[in-house]
Amino acid sequence: MARAEMLRYGGNTTCVEVRVGEICVILDAGTGLRPLGEALGREANPPNTIHLLITHTHWDHIIGFPFFAPIFNPHNRIEIYGLQRTQSSLRTTIANALSDPLMPISLEDLRADMNFHEIHDGVRLDIEGRVRISTAQANHPYRALAYRIESDEAALVFIPDTGPFHTILFGDERVAWTGRPVPNTEEELATLADMRAKVIALAHRADWMIYDSQFTDEQYARFPHWGHSTPGQAREIAEAAGVKHLLLFHHDPHHTDAQIDAMLAAQHALPSSNLKISAAFEGMELRKGFAL
Repeated sequence: MARAEMLRYGGNTTCVEVRVGEICVILDAGTGLRPLGEALGREANPPNTIHLLITHTHWDHIIGFPFFAPIFNPHNRIEIYGLQRTQSSLRTTIANALSDPLMPISLEDLRADMNFHEIHDGVRLDIEGRVRISTAQANHPYRALAYRIESDEAALVFIPDTGPFHTILFGDERVAWTGRPVPNTEEELATLADMRAKVIALAHRADWMIYDSQFTDEQYARFPHWGHSTPGQAREIAEAAGVKHLLLFHHDPHHTDAQIDAMLAAQHALPSSNLKISAAFEGMELRKGFAL
């Protein structure tokens, strides 16, 4: 929950809405999904088909799902996309999050027509011939997806959880941390380099890139095994990809508005480039040509 000194950037966990005409795409189902559902309900003609793209199923990215009002409307259709895993299906993971004793409802109690789609990195999807979605793998514990959403007018890339591509290679196993990185094998270094190249390709000349910038440099040195990045690491990817506007995202829940301001100011103090850098805040709106 946001304290008084954290109100400007907000305290909800990851959730971003993208509109292309009448098409509604939602990225992740964190706590921000609840107020988004309420906002959709206030529209004169709310969308009855929603495409929900989940980067990964850590709690902060799915915890808003049971409180999303459109899932209780029998006239709605929810298309849910997420990473294909060997441990359990996407549907099973969401159902377990709704099961006893965690929630007093089950997946079967929801009234919307819900369809689950298990996908992987390198996938390309098309929505109604107007929205193109492509994926890459992010470097995060138990794996996560990065998404590019593109129309004829603009492209947005969403990478809310990723570590950098030089220290630890994350997969489906827990990384034991002893206080210092274990040297990578040549194969691991090659995999990291390939993952980085694919993320840069995904973000190539995007209008906006929303990117994990949770840590300061000092925090990253202490917690590299958490799988998060710094603003400088985000900037490096953005510049390599030729992104127009980088949005620092997935703020550390302990960081105050003033601390996030300082992290952003540190990036603005570096030699200028054509890259615009902002810190994302709750309620922020991005449109081609300007941001609100």
